[in-house]
Amino acid sequence: MEMRKSIQNRRTGVVITLLSLFCFVLIFEYCKITQWNVFFIVTEIVLFIIFSASFMATFIKTGLWVFIHKPLSKLDEREITVTSRSLRYAYIVFTVTTLLLLLSFAVINTPIDIVLVVSLILYAHILPAVNIAWTEKEI
Repeated sequence: MEMRKSIQNRRTGVVITLLSLFCFVLIFEYCKITQWNVFFIVTEIVLFIIFSASFMATFIKTGLWVFIHKPLSKLDEREITVTSRSLRYAYIVFTVTTLLLLLSFAVINTPIDIVLVVSLILYAHILPAVNIAWTEKEI
């Protein structure tokens, strides 16, 4: 894994990636309830481009995505420890976030659509890498 980016740059990339994903879903859900217009369509396209660019820079180019999805047999002891810790924290955060989100949708009696489901799957896959990008000096 290439961790040439400073920890501050990785943290900035993580924040941009997560915020753009969150805003993309939020605007989509809002427009599903109200109505789409040109402003929201353009905003969604821009958010998707920002998400894609920050995802590529933060997770793909640094190798975090590949690292977190490697089989255990290809990791050394230190990497197994880092991966295990990041997975533990990531799924704690994911579980709480998802349950609160599902509870909110149930309370307001709104159906869950495919955009939310896909974003939650992506969120689950990047959370372990987010933990590593945020905390590790180098791998």
